[in-house]
Amino acid sequence: MASPAPSLPWSSYLRWMLTTLVVCVTAVGAFNTLIDPLGIFGSKRITGLNATKPYLDHHRELARWQAARRTCSSAGIFGNSRAEIGLDPTHPAFAAHGLAAFNHAIPGSAASSSLQQLDWLQAAGCAPKLAILGVEFVDFLGSTKPGRLGPGKAAPAIDGRVLAETTLSITGLRDSLKTIAIQHARNAATLTERGFNPLDNYITEVENSGHYVLFRQRAEENWRIWNHKPRAIQPADGSPSSDQQAVDAFLSTLTQGGGTAHVVIYPYHAEIRLMQARLGIADLFADWKRLIVATASRHPGVKVWDFSGISQETLEAIPAPGDRQTQLKYYWEAGHFKKALGDKLLARVMGEDNGFGVELRPDNLEAWLSTDRQRLDALLATPSPLLKEVDDVAGYRKR
Repeated sequence: MASPAPSLPWSSYLRWMLTTLVVCVTAVGAFNTLIDPLGIFGSKRITGLNATKPYLDHHRELARWQAARRTCSSAGIFGNSRAEIGLDPTHPAFAAHGLAAFNHAIPGSAASSSLQQLDWLQAAGCAPKLAILGVEFVDFLGSTKPGRLGPGKAAPAIDGRVLAETTLSITGLRDSLKTIAIQHARNAATLTERGFNPLDNYITEVENSGHYVLFRQRAEENWRIWNHKPRAIQPADGSPSSDQQAVDAFLSTLTQGGGTAHVVIYPYHAEIRLMQARLGIADLFADWKRLIVATASRHPGVKVWDFSGISQETLEAIPAPGDRQTQLKYYWEAGHFKKALGDKLLARVMGEDNGFGVELRPDNLEAWLSTDRQRLDALLATPSPLLKEVDDVAGYRKR
């Protein structure tokens, strides 16, 4: 009778297990580094494998900074999600002026974030020669208490925690597999190498739900938020709010370093302008523009552009409920504009006289605000599907 095979010594078994674990972890780490879903390692982009990066909701600030530091672009786009998805840094107007641009905009961020990014760029020797800064009225709305800019924080870095989360975790592996999967996917959520989010995934959203649903959901959300904000854009004592201080500091930092800036008031859809009127904050919106122009006028080489006026572009008709065929040219919903409108905006600020938007200066400001208010009042006085929709959202009833 054959004797049983000798069992593997316990120590050898442990060594085998440890070796297997190390090999697996190393392989996963190397794989995740190669695919580099966040683009933080600067791994080579290989067509069909990892050239297209997914739009991820974690380590967003780090990913944006690492890409910005590597490109060290001569022009920068700063702002919130409106700028991130509407302003394409590869617009040919930049190259025509000998510039290469990067989109630094981060969703939900305020002017203080833009200032922080500019400080990081300056410290890295990558301060832009030209900046396009999107400013947000809602960030200023409700500023009733004196504010003070806090100390800036250090630029995000790839530390041990980040390495573990991005290369050795299940989340990191999932992100890598997602990166591979979207290389040939239709309308995937992506982020370009220069920080632009084309929001292609919303094409499918419109096909499934229609533009009307997007407009309506955002309008109801905005109404709830704005309706509870105090009717003020700066403290009662007249001191600057923290947002105003951040805009002022951004322009000061940039211009003192020899840079120039275009401050952009976003092209809100006319629905938002009508909602402001029904909320009783249309005059406050005009006062905010006065504040922005006054702030910018303290700095040489700074222009202010207003794209929020009532125009053919901002009056793009909202499709009817149930319409899932229409893909709007200029808007995803009232607060977020598409690349097509962003291209017109960029062409205008970079020198093309295309009739879209108005440069605001101290000598033309009041005349423009008067014209703009007349156009808004005309919309309010004329029955239309848009006004009916706004009044439905607002629960407005004529007495």
